[in-house]
Amino acid sequence: MRLNSQQNQFIFNFPLDFVSPEIEDRLKKYMEKNWIPYIDPVSYLSSTIKEIVFPSVTYEGSEQVHRFGKKIEYKPAGNIHDTYNSSIDITLRSVDSHSNYFMCQQIFAEYYNNTRKFYLPWLNLFILDKDGDFLYSINFRAALLKSLSEMRLSYQGSDINEQTFSITFKYNFIDIYWNLEDDPNAKNKRIFDTQTWDHSNEVLPMERPQNEYPLN
Repeated sequence: MRLNSQQNQFIFNFPLDFVSPEIEDRLKKYMEKNWIPYIDPVSYLSSTIKEIVFPSVTYEGSEQVHRFGKKIEYKPAGNIHDTYNSSIDITLRSVDSHSNYFMCQQIFAEYYNNTRKFYLPWLNLFILDKDGDFLYSINFRAALLKSLSEMRLSYQGSDINEQTFSITFKYNFIDIYWNLEDDPNAKNKRIFDTQTWDHSNEVLPMERPQNEYPLN
């Protein structure tokens, strides 16, 4: 077992246009009043991000019944984007009397009521190696807000444990790019852009080169 204490080798911030100009002006007044040392609400919210749950991948195969009732499962033929769970969960610390939680309430209310804003801006996640260099960049495109968790307010609370809340986004497309190239001018490639096996001329191939066993 290889032990590694590095747990923060990633970068995730909310996009710069995550907050509408109208809401940004309102929230800046609060930040100036309380001497919050951030230039804008997006930077303030991004500083409270605690963790991100990356979506899982599931490959649901298709099944056929052959001779004598033998069931054979095949690789799925759907789009690779649909193999991902299509949601991303972000956990934030509640800070400054839960101000960042209620900021999110105001930001998301404007998004929900704005009929011209169909999707949220792209959400970008960057994975770093042990030296802090970019290894992968991940784009979540055509994202929608799904939920904002509850926040428990208590008069009698006296513990010093931090309080958190979570935001769930649902996205339609995910792109994962490989960033580690020797040529600085090289175009980053998606991990999905790999060699494709072409069996378009074979309805049911009797033998595949990668496993070489009969299918009948």
